[in-house]
Amino acid sequence: MTHRYWLLSLSIVALLCVPLVGWGASIVITVPPEAQVQGSQIILGDVAEIQGEPVDTVARMRQVLLGQAPPAGVERLLSKSTLVIQLKHQGLWTQALQFQGASQIRVMRASQRLDPQHMETVVRQALSRRPPQTTQPTSIRDIRGLRPVFVPLGPVQYEVTMPGRHRLLGPTSFTLTIQVAGKVEKQLHGTATIAVAQEVVSLVRPVAQGEIITADAVSRTQVPVTQPLRQVVIQPEDVIGKHARRSLAGNAPLSTQDVTAVPVVRRGDMVRIVLESPLIKVSTPGEALEAGKPGDTIRVKNTSSNREVRAQVLDKQTVRIPL
Repeated sequence: MTHRYWLLSLSIVALLCVPLVGWGASIVITVPPEAQVQGSQIILGDVAEIQGEPVDTVARMRQVLLGQAPPAGVERLLSKSTLVIQLKHQGLWTQALQFQGASQIRVMRASQRLDPQHMETVVRQALSRRPPQTTQPTSIRDIRGLRPVFVPLGPVQYEVTMPGRHRLLGPTSFTLTIQVAGKVEKQLHGTATIAVAQEVVSLVRPVAQGEIITADAVSRTQVPVTQPLRQVVIQPEDVIGKHARRSLAGNAPLSTQDVTAVPVVRRGDMVRIVLESPLIKVSTPGEALEAGKPGDTIRVKNTSSNREVRAQVLDKQTVRIPL
C-alpha cells in the first residue's frame, strides 16, 4: 500500500507540472499602458499582445474592431471592459481568457506635426500668385490664423482659397485646406495684409502753416499702402508753389488737402473781364473785390458800368464770365 500511495503521489505532482489547456487559461491578452495605431480604426491586435491556442481563435481576436482611432494629436482611453464587450460581441469571449498588464490603454494616432512657419510660406506663395492689378511691387505681411497642426502620417497637400475678387489689397481673408493622402484633415481660416509700394510726394522738412512749398522741400518716395490712394499727392508740381493749410511734419506723404493754391488775384487788382460764348468774346476793364486763385469765382466790379459781377479767375490779369 505504501508503495502504491507513493506512485500515485508522484503521478499527481507530474500532472500539476503540465499545462492543462482544457482547465486553465489557454489564451492570454497582455494589455500595455499605451499604444499607437496607424490607421483610422483601432484593432485589438494593434494595441494588445495575444498569445495562446487555438491559433485560429487568436487570429480572429487580433482582428476584433475596438472603435475609431482618435484624431491625430488626440488620445483615447480604452478600458479592459471595452475589450471584453467587443470580444463577447464577436462570440470570442470565454472564461478561459486571461488578461494581464494595464487596466486601460491610452491609444494615440500616429501623426505628424505641421509647423506654422511652413504653412505661412505656402500662404505667401499662393497670395503672390494673385497680386493686385498694379505694376508696383507688393508685400504680404501680418499673416494670422495659423497654428501647429497634427495630422495622420502620409503625403501632405495644401490648398489656399481666397475671396473671388479681382483686386487683392489690404486685409485679405484666406482658407488653408490640409489634405493627407487626398483626404481633408484640417481647415485653417486666417487673414493677411497685402501692401503695394506706391510712389508719393513727401516733405523732406517741416513746413509752417501758410508757407509756400518750394521744390527743395519735397521729394518722391515709396511707401507701402494697403488701400487705394485718395487725395495723396503723386506729382511734385501739384504742390510746389502752393500754401500749406496747416503746419506739416517732415518725412510725411502729402495730401491734396494739406495745401492750397496761392491767390494770383488780390483785392483791388485791376483785371480784364472777359465775356465769352461760342459765338462772341467781349472784354472790359474791372477791379477785383476779392482775392482768388485760378478756378475760383470772385466778385469783380465792371469799372465801365460800376456794376458788380461774379467771374472765374483765369490768371492774375484775367477773369471770365461765361455766357
